[in-house]
Amino acid sequence: MNNLRWDLSPERTGSSDFKEYERLRKVILSLPSIEKLVPRFVKVCRTHDEFWTWIKNEAPDYAGRRAIITEAINPILEVVEYEQDNDALEFQRNYEEKELIGKGGFGMVYRFEHKLLKLPFAVKIFAPAFYKAGEDSKELERFFQESRMLFALEHPNIIKIYDAGIIGKRPFIRMEYFDGLNLNELLSRHGRINPIKAATMMKAMVSAMEHAHKRGIVHRDLKPSNVMAAPVEKFRIIDFGMGIFVENELYSRLTKTGEGTVSGYYTAPELLENPKMVDPRSDIYSLGALWFTALTGRPPAGTSFIDQLKDIDGLPGTHIETIRSCLSDLSSRTKSCTELLRQMAEAS
Repeated sequence: MNNLRWDLSPERTGSSDFKEYERLRKVILSLPSIEKLVPRFVKVCRTHDEFWTWIKNEAPDYAGRRAIITEAINPILEVVEYEQDNDALEFQRNYEEKELIGKGGFGMVYRFEHKLLKLPFAVKIFAPAFYKAGEDSKELERFFQESRMLFALEHPNIIKIYDAGIIGKRPFIRMEYFDGLNLNELLSRHGRINPIKAATMMKAMVSAMEHAHKRGIVHRDLKPSNVMAAPVEKFRIIDFGMGIFVENELYSRLTKTGEGTVSGYYTAPELLENPKMVDPRSDIYSLGALWFTALTGRPPAGTSFIDQLKDIDGLPGTHIETIRSCLSDLSSRTKSCTELLRQMAEAS
């Protein structure tokens, strides 16, 4: 594993560093399991000199260049470490790894197939960065406390959780494999959703959240990448109940830009101010933001974003008011998913 931990610092320009870059680039490109994770600069920059020219244009100083490298390489290191772990090898006695199907701040998601049952499962391996000290037993204990709650969720629009455990020092969750697109992918491929289909999707999502809230589970991280869809009118919400990870991500979201900022459009303002807050109304804000995005193709932003809904053909004014109520300040927001479902029924 250490043979992948190298210093790509452009300030190191000796001939040995040129050869080291080329050697390690060859190692990375030879590993099929990390093909999706290989950053473009590794594919394109064949020599250290080409890399040095590229990164000088990307970042003006060493700290900026180092951040680019770290963000690109750390996911690769996590996958290689996971694959070499004894617990992972034990897991693979019963399950055959088929492919890496997703990655993000929380970790990696793989599709496995049970060798005897021939059934697919999704397995999420969480990144150490999202439980502050990777060996903190209190945080891992909380992880499993919250995981136990997820086994109580039995709803057709919520991904089913089957198992949880630890691979090495990293917690994992084994869950239902759902072959579909997330909302971001759906909008990218097919464009914005018409009002009738958007309402159908949202009723399924709100029903799922009502089920979770009645069992004391608040999602706190509803966003397009956590909403899955497949023909015909099949929907799932994923990534329930991982409060410890949500809190750490929200803390980082306050200072990050890019993807974090976009995700922030779906997070209730009060939750960004206090990531430890657990209130079902924060999920209602996110549901309103998701509904807005499904209809417009973009997240709610600015002071008059609601006015954009008035230009959508076939969208009832009652739907606009329902969305407005979801996105209101905490004190005047729709109070529960039960009330939201009633509003949606009356608006139809």
